[in-house]
Amino acid sequence: MMNWYSQLTRLILDFYRENPEEHNRLSILYSCKLSRWWGVLRIHCRDRHTAKLVTAASSLICEPIIQLRLAHQIKVIVRGDTVVTLPVPQPVQDHSQGDRNSREESQSW
Repeated sequence: MMNWYSQLTRLILDFYRENPEEHNRLSILYSCKLSRWWGVLRIHCRDRHTAKLVTAASSLICEPIIQLRLAHQIKVIVRGDTVVTLPVPQPVQDHSQGDRNSREESQSW
C-alpha cells in the first residue's frame, strides 16, 4: 500500500488531535492523496471501499476546510473517476461585529 501523506492530510488530522475517536475515523486519509486546485479539495482514493469510508466521514473533513476556507467543494476520486462531489458550506459570518467595526473606522475619520 502506498502512503501519500501530505500537508493537507496533516492539517485535517491535526484539527482533531484532541479528539481520538474522530481522529481515528479520519485515519483513512493516510491511504489517500489530497490536493487542492481552484477551490476544490481532491481526495484521490485507491479503491471504492476507501472512497466510501472517506465519504462517510465527509462532515468531519468539511469542518477544518470550512474554518480555514480552503475549498468550496470536495471531490472524492478513484482511478481518475469522480465518485462523489460534495459542497463545502460557507462559514456564517457575524455581520453585527463587522458593522460595528466599519462604524468605528468611519468615525475615526
